[in-house]
Amino acid sequence: MAAAALIYYLVRGAVSDRADEAFQRARAILDLEQRLRLDWEAAIHDTILHSDALIDLANGTYFWGHMPLLIVVALWLWRADRASWRIFRTALLVSAAIGMISYYLFPTAPPRLMPELGYIDTLAARSAPAYQAQEVGLFVNPYAALPSLHVGWALLAGLALWRTSQHHWTRLLALAIPLSQSWAVVATANHWTIDAFAGIAICTLAWLFALLFSRLTFRSPIQMQRNQQC
Repeated sequence: MAAAALIYYLVRGAVSDRADEAFQRARAILDLEQRLRLDWEAAIHDTILHSDALIDLANGTYFWGHMPLLIVVALWLWRADRASWRIFRTALLVSAAIGMISYYLFPTAPPRLMPELGYIDTLAARSAPAYQAQEVGLFVNPYAALPSLHVGWALLAGLALWRTSQHHWTRLLALAIPLSQSWAVVATANHWTIDAFAGIAICTLAWLFALLFSRLTFRSPIQMQRNQQC
């Protein structure tokens, strides 16, 4: 996982100098959203700008609901349900691989880098832990908006929790994680709406692949014993 994370961030960093292409693609995405009536970013972003509490909530959800939460969920799965951990791990790796390809082929500027459209970098404005706080130097890529793996990986965390526990409160948390992150990435102007949908689509496919891969490659001791008896 550590090696995969290193490769992932290196590839993201390799396209950080393709600014013109990234901004052109961002404008093309906005045009497509307007035609599809999915241009929700401005309205959602504007709702938090007049409230410091809402800005802090969006910033906190965006930052703490990403890598810190994923680490907690991964450690909990490792102890609670090793099969669910393997599915979660595989889905993360598959979606990260797809993300690396997309970030390299389709660098896209996020709304926060387009203040002429009325967007504000709320993370920087409120001195909260910014996006760059998760990465340094060579690994920084401000044009890794498409897809939003913030949303996609939040979905994977929610699916893993839902699969592992049937407790009422755990399943409410499983629903809240991807929903809150979907709101946060748009509210903080870090992603376009289409970025969020792309993250959901990619990670849903990665989860289905991980489920199939687990069923084909992993057999419990009981299953192996039964097969031997047959």
